[in-house]
Amino acid sequence: MRLSLSVILLLSLVGPLSCKGFETNVQDTAVDQKETARQNYEAAEAAFEGARWTEAVKYFELVKNKYPYSKYAVLAELRLADTHFAREKWLEAADGYRIFVRFHPRHEQVAYATFRVALSHARAIENNVSWLPFVEAKEKDQAAAKDTIRACDEFLTRFPDDENVAEAKKLRADARGRLAEVDLYAAAFYRQREKWQGALWRYQKVGNDYADTEKAPWALLQAGVIAEEKLNDDEQARAIFQQLLREHPDSPEVKDAKEALARLGERRPQVESDAESAASAGK
Repeated sequence: MRLSLSVILLLSLVGPLSCKGFETNVQDTAVDQKETARQNYEAAEAAFEGARWTEAVKYFELVKNKYPYSKYAVLAELRLADTHFAREKWLEAADGYRIFVRFHPRHEQVAYATFRVALSHARAIENNVSWLPFVEAKEKDQAAAKDTIRACDEFLTRFPDDENVAEAKKLRADARGRLAEVDLYAAAFYRQREKWQGALWRYQKVGNDYADTEKAPWALLQAGVIAEEKLNDDEQARAIFQQLLREHPDSPEVKDAKEALARLGERRPQVESDAESAASAGK
């Protein structure tokens, strides 16, 4: 069977890149095995503190596999995930933390591990990490953002009083901001082509569906400007600007919204006067 040139090129790209995505960066370097679980665990910790990641992974895996019934085996599982996180292997770290939570649901570090699942996915967004390197960056962002939101929701539901709650809420809001970018991209597309109603609808969608993000007040401001200046719909513009003030009173966009409302307020008496004149003429 002959392969087309395009297929051969794709396979040549996917092969090495995919392997890179899955490699653990653990070489076959031998470690000096100690006599007890504790000694091997302490050696792993020393390697971790010295940023000798390969050595740390080797020792943690040794503890986990050779002393499965030791208390250090459980700790080694968690520290393996920490090691992946420290060397910026975000997806491996997320999997490691998730497995720890699954198999040790009553462990005192479950809250920590659950939060770190979310944090790992959030870091993956920042670095455009994907098992499929040829996927567009925006698609990677969307997948990682959804994973982050799910992980944050689980953490916030299970541990509402944990010390990391505030950071988890911020991670969630930032991830939802990434999802909002799809609609903002569509709005910009319509705006460039002067498809004003389509642009307005997309900006409003961001304002309504992602009100907990920093994107929302800016999107509402754009929607109000389009309603006022492009669609000549003062009533709709007024309603949008008022929504911005009501829902985002501390946002930087408030100043522009207030100025717009003042401008619309000045025009309103003239509009009402014109309407009254038209009604009188029709009698």
